[in-house]
Amino acid sequence: MIRETLDRMRRLLLAFVLLVPSILVAHPGHYHPDEEDEFDQLRADYFHLHGYLEIGLAAVALIAIGVLHFHSNGKVKIGAALAFGGSLALIVAL
Repeated sequence: MIRETLDRMRRLLLAFVLLVPSILVAHPGHYHPDEEDEFDQLRADYFHLHGYLEIGLAAVALIAIGVLHFHSNGKVKIGAALAFGGSLALIVAL
């Protein structure tokens, strides 16, 4: 059981180390109204980080996923699910 948990933690850490930096570095640019590209507004609205608040909310979402995956207490899992959903809702709202 401990070995399985360590394997899960190793896989989660590997995914975190490989994926999160590439997501945080992705910065598609700003919207310029005089440009003709219809995808600039989409990228500016949904794929552009606006500061440390969004990075913090993304960190809360990732930590909540880890808690959901590894914790055995049902009440803690419910709290983590609420934190995950709330942080995603705030990321979208910002």
